[in-house]
Amino acid sequence: MGVLKVILLGAVQGVTEFLPVSSSGHLALLETLFGFDAQSPEMLLFDLATHLGTLIAVVVVLWRSLPGFSVQEAIVAEGGGGLADTLKPVSKRRLLAMILVATVATGIVVMPLKKEFEGAFGSLAVIAAMWLITGTLLWITDGKKHTGLDLEQFGLRGAFLVGLAQGVAVMPGISRSGATICVAILLGLHRVRAVEFSLLIGIPAVLGAALVESLGKWQVLRSGSLPALSLLLGGVVAAVVGVVAIKLLIRFARAAKLRYFGFYCYALAILTIAYLLLR
Repeated sequence: MGVLKVILLGAVQGVTEFLPVSSSGHLALLETLFGFDAQSPEMLLFDLATHLGTLIAVVVVLWRSLPGFSVQEAIVAEGGGGLADTLKPVSKRRLLAMILVATVATGIVVMPLKKEFEGAFGSLAVIAAMWLITGTLLWITDGKKHTGLDLEQFGLRGAFLVGLAQGVAVMPGISRSGATICVAILLGLHRVRAVEFSLLIGIPAVLGAALVESLGKWQVLRSGSLPALSLLLGGVVAAVVGVVAIKLLIRFARAAKLRYFGFYCYALAILTIAYLLLR
């Protein structure tokens, strides 16, 4: 894997992990076009490295909130418009409980269907169909009018449903950020808080996946079949680009303009289908 391809794949991961257009779908598509085996241990390991890079981006953006596990001014500052006066910080105990419930819900979906989800990475037809679903969900969400709930009011039931959405988003073509943010907004959570919660529950999800994949691909790591420099470079690029993508996501979500990403998903699905028909 050349340096330029590593940088491109890392940048794509950084952008698409947070913008609601499915990072896994983009990586599977690019890896297919580059001639890589998207299901090979080496490529799954590279995908893991870039996901860890995006995790660093989340920590950078939420740095002021994470030490006390209280969502305060980190994202509110990005939202602007005096949001700090209208959105109250959620208690530490409440937020931790919500993150735990969402994480358990994600595991309930992912664990029994893990092999089926992984198998979908090799099917561009399935990915195209999932992009159509993601685009429709984004379009519907922009029409939601009443989104005034704060995290304290959102409750454990809401957290559980968002966690289920995060589990389904393991399917390539279904955006994790898109699914979690959209479900949260459709349940009435404030748009800025929906972005916050999506980012926060993504932390244990990514860490859990990293642990499982690392144990499963330990022989690949030891063999050196995928250079450590490629993993490091891909992760760093994903982290830097990810910070920018998060800031952009906040602004689009708050302005109810997620449908623009939906149109992108539609276009990408159509192009993917055309590629499959013409190749």
